[in-house]
Amino acid sequence: MIHELERLLDPEVLTGLTTRPIDQLRRIRVDCSQVEGDISLVRRVSQGRLDIVGHETRRRAGDEAAQGDVADLLFDLPEILSDAPSAGGPASGGAVPGGRAVEVGEPGNVAAALVEQLDAMASPSDLAGIDQMTDQLLRELFERIRAFEVELSSIRRQLHERIDAIQAEIGRRYRDGEASVDSILS
Repeated sequence: MIHELERLLDPEVLTGLTTRPIDQLRRIRVDCSQVEGDISLVRRVSQGRLDIVGHETRRRAGDEAAQGDVADLLFDLPEILSDAPSAGGPASGGAVPGGRAVEVGEPGNVAAALVEQLDAMASPSDLAGIDQMTDQLLRELFERIRAFEVELSSIRRQLHERIDAIQAEIGRRYRDGEASVDSILS
């Protein structure tokens, strides 16, 4: 796993929140938020690839809406990759009821490393030849991408838990008078 991600997912990150300096809590929260942005970005890329494989699977199964050739698939990409819920189900994309708004900034090292992993299992050149794959290879590709996306979703939830716990502790300190807005402004 990527070092920065390992560090933030370590259970020790949440140990002793009440005794850590507030500046350290803020740094950890920012780090978690930045890595969460990377995870969200790569998760969206993996969902797009899942949608492409799912589209080809439906096309082969005779789905009228998915009929056509690879040129039609390319034409349909804006719709396939839209924010509409994925045909793959909740684990493979789309809006999640009660979910968070995702702000994706400049991709960082975590995004680069994860995209490299995704490309190793389902590169754009693999997807360009999707119409030449056997049904078995197509199913295997779908399962690899799906497992990767599920793992990213799990990591993202863990990061949200950390962000929420840290934010709750910072908020508690302000409510209880242990920290003040003046300290930020000075």
